[in-house]
Amino acid sequence: MIKNIIREVAPEACDFSFYFDDDGLTSAGGDYCYNLFIISNDGWGRISGFNIDEYKKIQDKIDHILDGFQDVEDKVTDYDGRRYTYKDIMQEYGIDYNSRKCHALKEWAKTADAYEAETVAEYLTITTGKKWAVSSAHGYCQGDYVEMVYCPEHYKNGVENYGEIWLGCAKEFYVIDVEDYQEPEEEGDEPTYTEGDAVYGYIVADCEAWRDEDYKRIVCEWAGINEDETRLEIIDGQNTYTTYSYRVA
Repeated sequence: MIKNIIREVAPEACDFSFYFDDDGLTSAGGDYCYNLFIISNDGWGRISGFNIDEYKKIQDKIDHILDGFQDVEDKVTDYDGRRYTYKDIMQEYGIDYNSRKCHALKEWAKTADAYEAETVAEYLTITTGKKWAVSSAHGYCQGDYVEMVYCPEHYKNGVENYGEIWLGCAKEFYVIDVEDYQEPEEEGDEPTYTEGDAVYGYIVADCEAWRDEDYKRIVCEWAGINEDETRLEIIDGQNTYTTYSYRVA
């Protein structure tokens, strides 16, 4: 007895953008919920990606902190002739000061580059008190590549799937309720049924599934339906037909 059909969405009809609309991935949930950045670099210093405006703000802050730390090293003074201190720089950019954090930032600053993902991850690790890491993902075409700066506390299984989905390396499925299912009376015949309501938006990254069975297992788990009562339909080919219209001459 089949109660549900999982059917692959045609690639040209897939919309992966809403996968990233979760409040937990952005600031919408409050209390600095930015815990994932996806960075695409065009090779000319321009970046784009997910949560990229916030990421650029972090890069800009790092640049200013590095300049400030260099001023301390060079014994630069303010308008009153007072030398800048590391504490001054940290407090100016909203970093709570303590000697341990200051020492960590001084060591970090020796090799830091605001435009390197590893630098940003290490900066966030020091300033937030939580571990941050860097991962990457490749697309189908040469040059399709993104880096992810993320907090492993929120992504215990990594973030490769987010990078792949951002690059379009995924499949979308929809789940259809099956009504009036009837087994075929003779061997070789197809069963008969009526397709009911359909729910779209089940997106599985390439790295999450190696076999067709993996897609079925994952979507069934997400949809809360029984695998034994579900049929999976994967696109196996494509046909394009040309039709002609005629006029009377």
